[in-house]
Amino acid sequence: MELTLRIVHLLAATIWVGGTVALVFVSVPLAQRLEGEQRATMMRGLGRRWRPIGWSALGVAVVTGAVIAAMEHAFDTTPTRFDVVLAVKGGLVGLLVAGSYVHDYVLGPGLARQIREGKPQSLRPILVKIGRLNLLITLALPVLGAVLSEFLRD
Repeated sequence: MELTLRIVHLLAATIWVGGTVALVFVSVPLAQRLEGEQRATMMRGLGRRWRPIGWSALGVAVVTGAVIAAMEHAFDTTPTRFDVVLAVKGGLVGLLVAGSYVHDYVLGPGLARQIREGKPQSLRPILVKIGRLNLLITLALPVLGAVLSEFLRD
């Protein structure tokens, strides 16, 4: 059971990380070459296709990660280095979920509306900053996961 959970957790995390990297470094730069309605249409299409996959993968990673942590008796006794790293990872996951929600469901659609209506793109700078922060967190999480797995070997 534990091995299966770890495999599912790793696959879900891989889908989230890989998809995020592909969007940031492949899809978005292509969309940025477009203007006006074409740009808005492409970004909407990317969002519609990615969101169900990405959010499902992130949800599975969160649930399996919580179950694995419970199986490892995290936070049951005096805090250990495992518990500290796990707490940092959990905080970053919470920040990632919040940032991704704001990016995907608040600012992204708002910017698309601004583009579609030909208004100034006032939401773009904050959307980009949140997107970059989400990318950094996304890349940090597997590193913390690797650190946690090393602690379990001790």
